[in-house]
Amino acid sequence: MKKLLLILLYLPLFTLAQQTATLLYHWQDSTLVASTAYNSPYNECWGFEVNGSEIAVIGSTAGTHFFDVTDPANSTEVAFVAGAYTGAGVIHRDYHDFQGYLYVVCDEGSTSTLQIIDISNLPNTVNTVYDSNQLFTQAHNIFIDTATAKLYACASNTAMDIYSLHDPINPVLLHSYTSVGHVHDAYVRNDTAYLNCGGSGFKIVDFSVLDLTTPVQPIELASLTSYPDAGYNHSGWLSDDGT
Repeated sequence: MKKLLLILLYLPLFTLAQQTATLLYHWQDSTLVASTAYNSPYNECWGFEVNGSEIAVIGSTAGTHFFDVTDPANSTEVAFVAGAYTGAGVIHRDYHDFQGYLYVVCDEGSTSTLQIIDISNLPNTVNTVYDSNQLFTQAHNIFIDTATAKLYACASNTAMDIYSLHDPINPVLLHSYTSVGHVHDAYVRNDTAYLNCGGSGFKIVDFSVLDLTTPVQPIELASLTSYPDAGYNHSGWLSDDGT
């Protein structure tokens, strides 16, 4: 009863927050094909700051759209990069930026690739510097631990593959994590990875032992596979204070 009372007390706060939100800009491209799975042409968003401009990234069934949102009311699409695989079959794209590059993956299509886009000249131009399936074709999600220059590709060739980005445009495979059958999403801070493993629960793994010279197994720090109201362990994110 106490929990229900707390929910009822806080509910008006959430409602008020939504009522006071102000729409600053709306973008719609009627030429984009909707996905057959969800009847929507859009699938992901990302953002970063470069050259004093705030840039928003939106994924679509066609590819990757870049917007200058520094002045939100006058936001403008400033660049576009077509996906290696496009059309109604696209459901998921994912993004992460690192050292002036945007890393792009798609979870569908036999012709998909890892794309690396030079974003250092935005809001003026972008340049695709890598577009290949040599490392992998599909990935559901990616995360870059910027402190250690490692890219984590979830649900790719294996449950999760880890690449060195010491040369940002030439990723090198460090390790394929196969202790579970599937990693749906990951958050990594200073080599400690918080892994959302779908039906296999949640794991915390230390990947600091990985380097380019010595093949060493990562260290599992914690595992949560059975807990009340367990469902599909989908995603998670640490706050700034580590909680």
